[in-house]
Parts: sequence; C-alpha cells; structure tokens
Amino acid sequence: MKNLLIALVAVLLAACAGAPKATVTVSNPADFQRTSQTVEVAWDTLAAKIAGLTPENVVVTDLQGTQIPSQVIFEGGEKPLTLIFQVSLAAGASADYNVMVGTRKAYKAETFGRFVPERLDDYAWENNVVAYRIYGPALEKDMVTNGIDFWSKSTPELVIDAWYEKDLSGKGSYHLDTGEGNDCYNVGTTLGMGASSPVWDGKLCYSRNFASWKTLDNGPVRTSFQLTYAPFAVGDQQVSLVKTISLDANTRFNKIVDLYTGDFDTLSVAAGVIMHDSTEVKVAADWSALYEPASDSRSGKDGYIGGAVILPGSAPLEIDHSMTRVITVKAAQPMVYYAGAGTSKRDMTDAAKWFDYVSQAAAEVAAPLQVSVK
Repeated sequence: MKNLLIALVAVLLAACAGAPKATVTVSNPADFQRTSQTVEVAWDTLAAKIAGLTPENVVVTDLQGTQIPSQVIFEGGEKPLTLIFQVSLAAGASADYNVMVGTRKAYKAETFGRFVPERLDDYAWENNVVAYRIYGPALEKDMVTNGIDFWSKSTPELVIDAWYEKDLSGKGSYHLDTGEGNDCYNVGTTLGMGASSPVWDGKLCYSRNFASWKTLDNGPVRTSFQLTYAPFAVGDQQVSLVKTISLDANTRFNKIVDLYTGDFDTLSVAAGVIMHDSTEVKVAADWSALYEPASDSRSGKDGYIGGAVILPGSAPLEIDHSMTRVITVKAAQPMVYYAGAGTSKRDMTDAAKWFDYVSQAAAEVAAPLQVSVK
C-alpha cells in the first residue's frame, strides 16, 4: 500500500511538472523597494501558452510553489482581459512567477465596492487601507456635488457594509469613532478628495452628482466601477463625463480615468483636493499634497488627514480654495490620474510621512514594473 501511494505521488508530481504553464518575469527598474505592487498580464497571452486555462482554474505561484492571490479582470464585460497579482521587489530586482491551471485557494477579499441605494445612492469602495464614497442622484435634493468623500478608517478589515448598517439602523454613527475609524471629512460642493472639474474663466465648473453607475470588478486584489454624469455647463457649452475608478489592495491611491466629451477641441481640467483650515501643502513636478486637521470631526479628536493628486504632465494651481493639478485634454481623450488620502488614525502621523508616501507613489507611477511572459 505504501509503495502504491509513493507511486501515485510520483505520477502526480510528474504530471504537475509537465503541465503547461507560463513564466511571468517581473522587474523593478527603480532605485527603491516596491511593496505589494500590482502586476497585470494580458489574458490572451496567458491563454495562448496554457491549455485549458479559465478564470476559475488559473493559479499564480512563486518559484517555491506558494500560491499568490490573483484576480481575473473583466472590466464589466464577459471576456477575461487581464490577470493581476501583487509582488514585492527590491530596488533593481526581478523575480519569476508561474501561472498554470490548478485549484484556486479561497483568498481573503482586500477590496470591495458597491452602490448603496439605501443611503441616497452613494457609491462606496474600499481596500484594506482606505475607504471612499461618491454621491449619487438621490442626494441631489440636499447636496449637489461630484466630490469624493474619504472615510478615515484605522482597521485593515472591510467596513463599508457594517458602517452603513450601523448608521442607518440607528445603532450608531459612522461619524463617531468606536475603534475602527470614522467619516470625519467634509466634502460639500467641492472636489473633495480628488475629483476633477473643467476650468473656465478661472473657476471650477462642477458637474452634478453621478447619474448612473456600473460595477466593473470586485475581487480580492481590485475593485473598480464606472460613473456616468449628465451633461453640464462649461462656459457656453455642454460637457459630459464618464469616470472610471479602480482601487487595488495595499494602496491609498485610486487610479482615475476621466473621459470628457462635448463640442470642444481642448478643455482645461483640474483634479484636486479641497483645502480646509490650517492646511500644510507640498507641490512637486507631477503631484500636489496637503495635510490638515480632520475637517468634520464631531468629537474634536479625529486627528489629521492627508490628501494628494498625482497627474503627470500637469501644472499646480490653487483655485476655488482647492489644491489642484491642471492639464489640457482633447475631447474623448482619457485623462489618467491618481488621487488618495491617509490618516493619522492609521500611520500617517505627520505631514512629513504623508508627503514622503506621496512622493514614493509618484515615483512608482513614473517607473512602472516591467513585465514579460515566456
């Protein structure tokens, strides 16, 4: 019996060794450490090398055979587009990872997002570090804003559903910190924490709240969604906006892709963060950041919040009491930028730490990981 088991194990190992796989080589071209960075590989490239590969059976391992959490990205469609997973690499280092057919483990979800009709059509999203929300049509009777709200959470757990349930049931309020953080950020009719707006005649031209929404992906590594805004006035013309936001695990920064359309050749657009009282600001080549006391603290003990925008090729501009980055876009040309926040409730305990974090994030945008498949 023992010999039979040994023989069966040998057959299985041989089968696994000969199973089709693809080797993904990831290199860090930068002179700094990369921690928990997302790697994205085209699905068609992998499927061409691995017979029988499906979103249900794809597995990623390191060279020691340890399975790494991964996610197949669909971007709201039915066809798989890419495979993502996260790696950590020293400066100038590279590493190989195997992609193959196997049994996927049950990965702990570290990202989540959903439409919240029970709370006036919010759309809320989070990862294991930060949480955000943006406002929908039902709120327009009380507040018209396309600004992004930031929830200053201090736990790595996902909290959106629990915080909404507590607040709406009357059992508590997400504005008061009971140990996991809270919503202590004031948005109002502003850009909030990283929205964008066309600039006309020296002023920001805010849109209305989003008109419709679509969840694109919701998985252990990334949550993403798309918002459509009704046409709004920019000077003497009407402009429309489709906004796509994605948030990966282990980062404070959203990747935001804005698509402005209308009867224009070019449009000046600002992406930024509202400046509340007592604000420290730092401006660099492609990014601007601020650090300030929590602007909607019901207890007066909610610490500090940092906000930032990274927009390559942009210029800094303070407008309508907002710290913004401004760029010129063409009609139907995607505007890609990054907006994020941190809190002293977690680990951004002073302005210097926050500004260093933003500087590192901007450097990562400028020097992306290099990926090859063989």
